[in-house]
Amino acid sequence: MASRHGPGGRLGGAVCPLLVVAAFGPYLPLPGVRTEQVVVYLAFLVTLLSGHWTRVPVGGTAVVLGLLTTILLIAVMGTFGPVPLMTSWPAGSVTAGLDNLLLPIAVVLTVGATVHLGVDRRRTLTVVCRLLVAGMCANAILAYASTLTDLSPVLARWWNNGPVDDLMTDTVAGRASGLGRFSGIFNQPAEAGIAYALALFAALYLAREAAALYGVAAVVIAVGGVLSVSKVFLLIGLPIALWQAIRHTSGRRLAPIVAAMAVVVMAYQVSGADWAGAGYLTRLFGAGDDVLGWYTAGRIGDESTLYPLVLAVLRESPWFGFGAGGLAAPYDNGWVEALCVAGLAGVVIYTAVLGVLVALWLRKPTDLEPATARFAGGVVLVLTLGSVGVPALTANRVATLAWVLLTLLLLARPDAVREPNPPVRIPARIATRHACGRAPVGQGG
Repeated sequence: MASRHGPGGRLGGAVCPLLVVAAFGPYLPLPGVRTEQVVVYLAFLVTLLSGHWTRVPVGGTAVVLGLLTTILLIAVMGTFGPVPLMTSWPAGSVTAGLDNLLLPIAVVLTVGATVHLGVDRRRTLTVVCRLLVAGMCANAILAYASTLTDLSPVLARWWNNGPVDDLMTDTVAGRASGLGRFSGIFNQPAEAGIAYALALFAALYLAREAAALYGVAAVVIAVGGVLSVSKVFLLIGLPIALWQAIRHTSGRRLAPIVAAMAVVVMAYQVSGADWAGAGYLTRLFGAGDDVLGWYTAGRIGDESTLYPLVLAVLRESPWFGFGAGGLAAPYDNGWVEALCVAGLAGVVIYTAVLGVLVALWLRKPTDLEPATARFAGGVVLVLTLGSVGVPALTANRVATLAWVLLTLLLLARPDAVREPNPPVRIPARIATRHACGRAPVGQGG
């Protein structure tokens, strides 16, 4: 890969694709450890030891890293000075909580360092998008195959690393598959929905170079998104992708996307009788009086499932939460997770991170191509709106994919990266003598 710094830059160019591939890896034999975590933290360690990270944090990157580090420090301090739990929920896993908070920092700093090494950012983004589209197409095929045969014994190794029989009943993905919601290797339909949305945006971005190929990929990705019955994909990601296609692509490039949507509708109608998730999908269009409660699966609304959890935190430890472990409860919301681990301070910081990302996108730097700006906007909007139903910035697998894209699209921009070795300016007098074929003063003729 092209680089200004030789082998170091070429090595750096392999890091981002490696992180994306690792996000699709299974759990390892070590309890609770994913391939993704091992690769991300090894790359992070190399980045720290190399010293390149010291010149990366400038501009928006510095702000985002500062905010992410602040919420991590608050959670760590809460872990060492825990608040006595007076709630009906026990304490959560400190290790898992620290991983959720540290992984985004590791990804941003590692990817930012590769840009500092001189990696061609646009080319790297293209490679990352190709891998993301290919991975989610494969995941969609697995999801479709799950409607024909039970793949849970195989996919369970991607959901966790306990006994297979337990994984099929004690994981979100295992229970969701019983309802006809197939998320492939992802442990939650909501996580799969975000990943499908990111992949659909990536396919639209790549359609500039091969409209037919990525139109077919969009078909497969859309089918996978429908099979997950993820509200993040169906109500947020898919409409944004359609708006992008209609608003910003020519008729020739729009045709494959429109065809993809038609195929999805037809596939649903044909398989509806045999697909257990068809009834669940139909329910999305039958909201009653409590619209918020209906479309957020009860997370927000008249009978919010998150309200007792929020009330418990505000009653026992409102300002700084319960530390990295938080509470052993399903958060199902980015702000609720931040509240549990870092209190109201965490809620403010989580909101600030999303606000900075939105501001960086709206600023639209002059060197940001229209297609890249649309891609960045889709990613930011899905993560912001999707945070209502899932901690989008820290979710397993999704966090790595999202932060790699965000760093390449918005954070580690060329105008925001200091040159490690600024070019030496040659005085005009000497340059003129070189141009005339005369030796500079002080050198032999």
